[in-house]
Amino acid sequence: MTMLFVVHYSEVTLKGNNRPEFIRALRKNINRALSGIDHQTAFSEGRFIVNTTGGEEEVRRRLSTVFGVSWFAPVSVVSQDYEEILEEVLRLARLAKARTFKISPRRADKGFPTTSQELAARLGAEVVRSTAMPVDLSAPDLTIHVDVVRGKALIYTAKYHGPGGLPLGTAGRAIHLFSGGIDSPVAAWLMMKRGTRPVYLHFYLAPTPQAAVESKITGLVRVLSAYAGKSTLVLVPFADYQLATTAVPGELEPSLFRRFMRMTAEALASRFGASAISTGDSLSQAASQTLWNIASFDQGSSLPILRPLLTFDKDEIVSLGRRIGTYDLSLEEYKDCCAIITRHPRTRVKGALVTEYVGKLGLQELVWTSVEKATLVTYNPVGNVLKASPLAESALGARAA
Repeated sequence: MTMLFVVHYSEVTLKGNNRPEFIRALRKNINRALSGIDHQTAFSEGRFIVNTTGGEEEVRRRLSTVFGVSWFAPVSVVSQDYEEILEEVLRLARLAKARTFKISPRRADKGFPTTSQELAARLGAEVVRSTAMPVDLSAPDLTIHVDVVRGKALIYTAKYHGPGGLPLGTAGRAIHLFSGGIDSPVAAWLMMKRGTRPVYLHFYLAPTPQAAVESKITGLVRVLSAYAGKSTLVLVPFADYQLATTAVPGELEPSLFRRFMRMTAEALASRFGASAISTGDSLSQAASQTLWNIASFDQGSSLPILRPLLTFDKDEIVSLGRRIGTYDLSLEEYKDCCAIITRHPRTRVKGALVTEYVGKLGLQELVWTSVEKATLVTYNPVGNVLKASPLAESALGARAA
């Protein structure tokens, strides 16, 4: 059975002369989200029309994951003939099990002879006459939308929210520090909402990367891939760093390790075409995330460091994690590097002191050694395909060499 959906964007409208680029990206992402479902996507007069034979519930689920989509609705398309519009409005009114209703018209085509207010009054009177259902303009059980556009009218009763934001890929890439806790997956989702594609960077404890590949880390990447499509994860071993820093004072450990993570992210950025680093930091949520320690983390960075959760409190982060489907998975037991870092760090570490230890311990050389031992993991939700191989043996590794 063929169905039609109208898909609207909001923020893309503000992009002026760059709007066509964003519209092309959004159309590509809609088509990606509907991959495997027979469909055609057309763009007309500031909206997309998706013609599909897919099941309504599955199409709705997929469209709800496309960044840049403000809202969408299954629609009936009729001509601008008033009698055709009325026939469809009455059909929808009779089908609905509603006690009250209202008509919500929008006349985008000003050549249509009836104003929005007149159309609402005429159609509303006919619905009352046909169904005896009263009008309620403030809180109706049923709202029948009638959008009159060039050459046709779109009629629908249900509107569904998309995630909003900007089309994924329109704001470049960032290396995203990915711990597998509650915060970092939520931060990745927010980066995607602003159009940035994350490349996930995770530091693992086990002797081999296999435990990480089989853990909740890749599970979280799978969940986030519902919004992003094909995703990339880089697994970097922690053991060499741990051996090199055994003499570091415990209270300095978190800040030094965080600096090492940032330096590793910088080393990987050019390989993946990333223009920034992103983290799940929330200001003062932990001792390592005080303003002073954040400044120490950033000191000397050649790339901007983005923190989409900076002003979020924990309840807000948890709520968003639940909504996007990462929260429960984040709670699963998994021992990562943060589990063995001291629980009594300084809240005001001086960046110069961290830099001194970086030089003294030769951490820049250790970064390159660790990157050479990294594992590249890709996940493609189309076909549910997960692949893992040494980064050094990949095209990215060869290019860097």
